[in-house]
Amino acid sequence: MNTTPFPPELTLYYSPKACSLAPHIVLEESGLRYSARSVNIRAGEHRGADYLLLNPSGTVPSLAIGEQILTESQALLTYLADLVPERELLPRPGTLARARAHEWMNFISSSLHPAYRAVFRPQSYGGDSPEAVESVRVRGQERLLHALKTVEQRLSGNIYALGNAFSAVDAYLFVFYLWSFDERLGCEMPERSRYRALAHLVWQRNSVRKVVARERGVRPYELPIEFTGADASTTEVA
Repeated sequence: MNTTPFPPELTLYYSPKACSLAPHIVLEESGLRYSARSVNIRAGEHRGADYLLLNPSGTVPSLAIGEQILTESQALLTYLADLVPERELLPRPGTLARARAHEWMNFISSSLHPAYRAVFRPQSYGGDSPEAVESVRVRGQERLLHALKTVEQRLSGNIYALGNAFSAVDAYLFVFYLWSFDERLGCEMPERSRYRALAHLVWQRNSVRKVVARERGVRPYELPIEFTGADASTTEVA
């Protein structure tokens, strides 16, 4: 028998401007009570004994649901959306629209995110070989440009990823729009007017601004000037 109370006690373990930003936003959108605890990846806290006891894989995000732990962004987004079906953060299970939502999220996690990782941390794939690291970085740039063009194409005819209403998918896409302004990318971004329009709509949401402010209070990170104006903080990037 499931003895987890409803609503369950929720604690999100996140790192500022990481992919955990998406479930952080969805938690705020959900209206549920939750706690948010930062994990300093740059200081190696995700590899510390305390965090590994919580999540042996050492990945971020993690969601504590009572005494249980859920990991992987897509799983968190789906679980949280289903806790509050009245908020319509994802379409109903069993519908084609629901499958489309997972199609989007699978693409983000399997194509878009790894492409960024290959550019930001090519050594994680290339090891100690400078030639291999550089090859991974260049290939990552190529994959990233292709992935961003795919996002732009899939947004054709829609205001948001799934149509005319905000969903958890848009929160997920918003994270990687922010990443596209990182100077470490070293390549010119493709045309993305639809993606930009979606990101601007997401940025207008009170939940998004509240979460971003909370995360930047933990570790200030750069936001696109188009969101904040010329006085945006630029002390660090994710």
